[in-house]
Amino acid sequence: MKTVIYLDELVLVNFVIAAAFLLGAGLLAGQRCSGPRLAAGAGAAGLSALLLLAPELPFGLALGVKAASGGACVALAYGWPGRRSFFHLAGWYLVLNLALTGGVLALPGGGAQTGNLVVYLDITPGRLLLCVAGVYLALRGILFCFGRPGAGCVPAVLELGGVSLPVRAFYDTGFSVEDPLSGRPVVLVRYEAVRTALPPALREGLDAQLLAGGCPPPPDPALRLRFLPCRTIAGAKLLPALPAKRLTRQSKGRTYRQENLLAAFCAGSNEEGWSLLLGAETAGALGL
Repeated sequence: MKTVIYLDELVLVNFVIAAAFLLGAGLLAGQRCSGPRLAAGAGAAGLSALLLLAPELPFGLALGVKAASGGACVALAYGWPGRRSFFHLAGWYLVLNLALTGGVLALPGGGAQTGNLVVYLDITPGRLLLCVAGVYLALRGILFCFGRPGAGCVPAVLELGGVSLPVRAFYDTGFSVEDPLSGRPVVLVRYEAVRTALPPALREGLDAQLLAGGCPPPPDPALRLRFLPCRTIAGAKLLPALPAKRLTRQSKGRTYRQENLLAAFCAGSNEEGWSLLLGAETAGALGL
């Protein structure tokens, strides 16, 4: 018995499934994506379903193609929020797809055909989309009962040293670095994430404080560097800090800003997804 597959139906149904599960992965990983990016990721997933019709590939090659197509869908939807966040997103996207496949196969009359590790579920599109809605609603119910992950990173612009630095800001409820002298709000910046955008003189001064080994030399007074005490589980340390003109965030046609703040720098890139950390006061000013 032959199965008739309508290509437009195959692509469209997989588009809807991918859109729902990319959103679900973002909810579980604490990340957000825009509508156009979501459509791009879901569109790539819909087209990748055509692998089902391709000549059968060796298992290793098929696995590599499947992993690459899944990673591309996540990357199109969420970009590169850092290695750790990206693999969280990709992992949850895979888990949700497996949950749907397992749930459908457990239904009476469910069946499947495979080709190049693409699964074709032998049920009507309407029933399949109802199953997708069931998985998504179950996810929302779990998050409603047990709480969502922390809000994802949001794009913002930090102005200091005469330059504007695009950053990914993350609100951490446990962040409490303060300026003991002026009481100004403080944000924490991952230095390597913004290093190349800083003026050369400032970059050299911060390189000496954060990247050079041993005891760093006193900074040039013209840089206006000061040091803030910071306590972590590894012990107390001093972080170099600079006055910042403002931190700005755009959202839904509104502009949020925090002015007259200090930017403290720590070593590290944005591999965890964020390049700027802020506390409760600044998060409130930015509408988070």
